[in-house]
Amino acid sequence: MKTFTLLSLMLLSGLLLPAQDQSPIPKISLQITNYFSVYPRENIFLMTDKTLYKPGETIWFRSFSSQTDNSVVSGENSKLYVSLFDKTGTNVTKGTFRMSNGSSSGDLQIPDKLAGDSYFLIAYSSEQSSLEQIPIVKLTIDPQYSNQWVVGTTAKDSISISGKKNELSVVLRDNSGAVQKNEQLRYEIKNGTETLEKDKVKTDETGKVNIPFTIPAKTNGEPFICELSDSKGEWKHEVFLPTNLDPVVIKFYPEGGNLIAGVPTKIGYTAFNKWGIPVSVEGAVLNQEGQQVTPVKTLTKGLGLFSVIYPGQQKLKLLLSGTVGQNQSFELPASTTNGLAISVVKTDAQFIYANLTFPDKLKHAVALTVTHGNNVYWAGDMEIDGVGRLKIPADQLPQGINLLSAFSKEGNLLAERIVFKDNKQELKVDIQLEKTSLSAGEKMKVKVKLTDESNQAVSGNVAISVTDKFRNDSDKTQIEEYLQFESELESPLSLFPEAFKDKSRNSTLMDIFLIANRIKGFDWAKIRQFKPENASYTNTANFRISGVVTDKSGSKVNKAKVSLVNNKNMQLYTTTTNSEGIFSFPNLYMSNIDDFSAKATDSDGKRDLNVNMIKNLEGQISVYIADNMKRFNLISSETVVDKTYFDNNEDLFSRTPKINKLNTQSLDNQRKLLNSATSILDVIKTIKPYKVVNNQIVFFGSENSLNYQGGALIVLDGQMMGTDIGSIQGFSPSDIDHINVSTNPMDIQKYTGLNSVGVIEIFQKKAKTTELDGPKSTNEKLDGEFRVPNVFPIEPANPKRNTRTTLLWIPDQKIDQTGQFEFEVTSGKVISDFVIEVQGMASDGRMGAGEVGFTVTK
Repeated sequence: MKTFTLLSLMLLSGLLLPAQDQSPIPKISLQITNYFSVYPRENIFLMTDKTLYKPGETIWFRSFSSQTDNSVVSGENSKLYVSLFDKTGTNVTKGTFRMSNGSSSGDLQIPDKLAGDSYFLIAYSSEQSSLEQIPIVKLTIDPQYSNQWVVGTTAKDSISISGKKNELSVVLRDNSGAVQKNEQLRYEIKNGTETLEKDKVKTDETGKVNIPFTIPAKTNGEPFICELSDSKGEWKHEVFLPTNLDPVVIKFYPEGGNLIAGVPTKIGYTAFNKWGIPVSVEGAVLNQEGQQVTPVKTLTKGLGLFSVIYPGQQKLKLLLSGTVGQNQSFELPASTTNGLAISVVKTDAQFIYANLTFPDKLKHAVALTVTHGNNVYWAGDMEIDGVGRLKIPADQLPQGINLLSAFSKEGNLLAERIVFKDNKQELKVDIQLEKTSLSAGEKMKVKVKLTDESNQAVSGNVAISVTDKFRNDSDKTQIEEYLQFESELESPLSLFPEAFKDKSRNSTLMDIFLIANRIKGFDWAKIRQFKPENASYTNTANFRISGVVTDKSGSKVNKAKVSLVNNKNMQLYTTTTNSEGIFSFPNLYMSNIDDFSAKATDSDGKRDLNVNMIKNLEGQISVYIADNMKRFNLISSETVVDKTYFDNNEDLFSRTPKINKLNTQSLDNQRKLLNSATSILDVIKTIKPYKVVNNQIVFFGSENSLNYQGGALIVLDGQMMGTDIGSIQGFSPSDIDHINVSTNPMDIQKYTGLNSVGVIEIFQKKAKTTELDGPKSTNEKLDGEFRVPNVFPIEPANPKRNTRTTLLWIPDQKIDQTGQFEFEVTSGKVISDFVIEVQGMASDGRMGAGEVGFTVTK
């Protein structure tokens, strides 16, 4: 990693000092080099062939890695860990892939029976040790049955007011778009797990029904949900009901980081509800006497700015008065009577103009740096007599997010401010089609050309996908936006979809966005305190304090009360576990875990439970997903398949299979029985009655007429044990977590095609891990510890039934100095609009993407 210092500074007011021995800049430069040589900041962009999959399909992916100075990672044979998680933070499937020159490609097989829902694809390299650096790509997995119900809902009042009647309009269709007439629905209005109202309704001749509801005066802090289900309980859909009672989270970001009494200060702020959804708020900043200091209103959902002059040491608070978060109040950061205030006045193509203010009006020596990623790109020393004005030559700064920082002569951080430098550098991706319309089975040549902003050809490396437009999210983040914003900032552009939906860079809104932000994984305090001799190459300082609570039998406990005490100052922190037994303290980190002691009790506070801290990165990711991805489930909406698309592609939509319930009792009841039973065989009998024939289990109704009666296959933790009950009679029921029993041929064929009686799957507690390790695939090809990526099949397995929605996937295409590449696409039997997407990096680090569409007709 190279770090260099440019001692150049242009002043409008102030005194430029010559390079001095006592300047802290050389030491700051050395510290940043040493710190990031141990804890490198590496950003990874994940591109997938599409965003909507069916169970059993393959996720094809390509990673692009870069250092935070936008240069390509040069390390050879490092590891890329890729995992698919569900919304509870459970690992569904994963693999370890070899990286070379900052890149990797591969594939993950989606399990055949995975439930339709939102899932999260994550990737991190062996160089990374911070959760903040890891990309999380939301994917949808949906079997898309032709007759599955699809719900459209609209609330009469978009935000429900407690005590006031509201109404939810429901339209019920199937995937073909046909309205579902006279169908009975059950609904429950719930606050978390607490049921407030429930009833039955029926759709009319147009598939519509109105559900009246009233939000109560209190909330338990969980979201209000309308849960819809069919009369048999085989289908369920949840609708989020925003209310005026929803907890709001406001974070304040004074420009420069300081609030100094008597100095006018801009304060950016973000506004989200408790579940991470941006909200519009309004209210006023009040002083200690309750008098208004300034009105406050978000400029766009989730983002706002106001200015204040702090009156001495008074405390100020923001009191919300609008519909959202009404009467909720938030204390502003404390002010100080000394320190440095930084205010960026203007940024243009030539200079960044900033004001520096010391309220004591005395002379101060200040060291200034501008860093980009891990490197110092500009620096200088100056002396300020109360107020200093400077302009920083912008041509010396790299493209993207930069950090302006000011230090005292002792090297202590005084203030910092994020700035964005747009050098107008880009990688243009031009895609030329031979045709814009193909018939089924027809071929077409496609040409790709890479150029820079001056239209000069450049070499590079790209990934190419050709997929059904219906299965691609048009708003997904592309490589340049991700590596320049999403991966760099704590509050990325994607959190404010209304403000940046057209990818525009409105200067005023962009400046507010930068003020109300922090750079991920960059902390001057950690950098300045770093000592190489004390470094640990597992950076647990970036791990949040989190864990799993279990009872004495090893089962995870929902709604357990967790108490964490700082043994140094006796400060108490409390939280509760989620349905997976997971807890997290988002603002507390493992670096000082020895200062804390933790205990947990059940929801009634009567039973002591076990607390297992999570200290590996994969476990941290699981906790993060479980805690923070709830917003995707609350705001997700279902859409009916286009009628023409459905009629043209009926082979893509099978009918919903009959649901086969594995067990007749809930797992909670089963676990209670296992803890009290004396025999595993007794527990199996309560799940599904049987008789013993030839020392084998034969379920009633599955007997055959042959002289030799086969028994149910016994599977212990995935290992087939045969059919003799002697293989499990020695196990204690208290050692078993749960048992699945099925006579469904599809479940039996997961293990064998020779058994038609049934399968008994027994799962031991000791097979479970508190570190949340996911299941390992059994049919993967390995080269040592690395997965060997499969090659995308150019020709389908069955050309006569070519219903592939991904026609082509080229993950790693190198393009020479001519900037040109040509490939061929063959259409299949799917009649739809298709998208050719090309994303990648030029050899000089420029990033870009291109997209063009064509149609496949009958």
